[in-house]
Amino acid sequence: MKNRKIRPPKVEFEFTDLDLTAFSGASILAQTARRFGLFELLDEAVKVKVRARGASDAETLWSMIASLARGHGALSDLDALRADTVARALLGLGEVPEARRAGEWLARLGAGDVKGLWGAAVKFAERVAPAIVGHELETRGYVPLFIDGTGIEVGGHLFERARRNYDGERGYWLHAAFVGGLWTAGQLQPGGGRVTLNWRKLLEWSAGAVPAGTPAWLRADNAYYKGELVRACAAHGWDYSISVTNDRWRAPVLEQIEGLADAAWTDIGMEEEAIFATHRPSGWDEEQRYVVVRRRTENGQALLIPRHTVMLVSRDDLPLKELVRRHRGKQGQENAFKGPLRDMDLHHPPCRGYRANQAFYALGQIAQVLLRAVQYEALPKSARRHGIRPVIRYVMRTAAYMVRTARRVCLRFAKTNFRLDWLYRAMVSLEARAPPAAAFSS
Repeated sequence: MKNRKIRPPKVEFEFTDLDLTAFSGASILAQTARRFGLFELLDEAVKVKVRARGASDAETLWSMIASLARGHGALSDLDALRADTVARALLGLGEVPEARRAGEWLARLGAGDVKGLWGAAVKFAERVAPAIVGHELETRGYVPLFIDGTGIEVGGHLFERARRNYDGERGYWLHAAFVGGLWTAGQLQPGGGRVTLNWRKLLEWSAGAVPAGTPAWLRADNAYYKGELVRACAAHGWDYSISVTNDRWRAPVLEQIEGLADAAWTDIGMEEEAIFATHRPSGWDEEQRYVVVRRRTENGQALLIPRHTVMLVSRDDLPLKELVRRHRGKQGQENAFKGPLRDMDLHHPPCRGYRANQAFYALGQIAQVLLRAVQYEALPKSARRHGIRPVIRYVMRTAAYMVRTARRVCLRFAKTNFRLDWLYRAMVSLEARAPPAAAFSS
């Protein structure tokens, strides 16, 4: 077969005055935000500016949220949004702050402003949560909850209240809670502290997104192996499963199964066996139930020393295989936590000031919730199996041509778009409840 030679055509380059944008998802984003009352929440969250000059507080917040929802986690990306007049119009923004001005604005925020943004993020998540909760109940029969903390690295020593964490890296702690794939609560905290700081507050905030009586299952890592957390779950009526990896904490559980006959173990597939055990940790109210998973072979080869995995569980009325499967579903929610950091470029805080960075990560949470709202309310059901990255790539970052005729604003997408079905579904969904054309500023 004769190889085809690649011969790119010779192209002449020109500029155009057509109203083009590479951020046509801005319209879908703005209409979804309007539907869920995000703009009113932003108006109430922060009061910083005293002069009616330049971008208002709400415009500054909305600019940063929209930029993050496009996957741009640097303040310098605001300058690109500022230059995109079409995207600004679709977002309803009369003014977009320069990156330098936005950084100065964030530096002026105080503790009360940060609390206001946390409160707005929690309320917004509660408004979006019903779609996610309904989907989880339909597909799983219960609502998975997840709580965790991750280190946020910083470069240099100029970041306020950044300290060396247990892994030796200098940075902050970002604590977060999720309902399904929805980021329902979060706080950026000083570095060097406890991994589980303010876990009660995160669970309290997340509880508002889960209606009372809804079957819910909290999953967590070893750091959350606490009697207080178990009592909190019981108070909310939630089931739970927690990894126990600390050798000192799991030793009493493993002692109970030592020397048991092989017949006492249950085969759960994938070269693993499991068994129930009980133990009452020191200082806890009641005896607890555990599942111990044993692996004696790896790819058909016998291991010299069997490997054991221990997990605390709230129930023993389900099959062992089902309990293990539910707990290991935690990995999917861990990916949902890593997703916003990677997909919205939130791995590194943009400011030196501690409060400024807290506010910025609160805006990151709002952006993630807004993207989930687009995914669950505007896109086909088939889009729900993905994270937020495809929503950013194939919806937010779609090129389009905006046409103005009389009082109408029309956005024209190319028929060659990869996720044309997603865009068509969004068009149909949003046009059914489209805001008046006057809502878009010129």
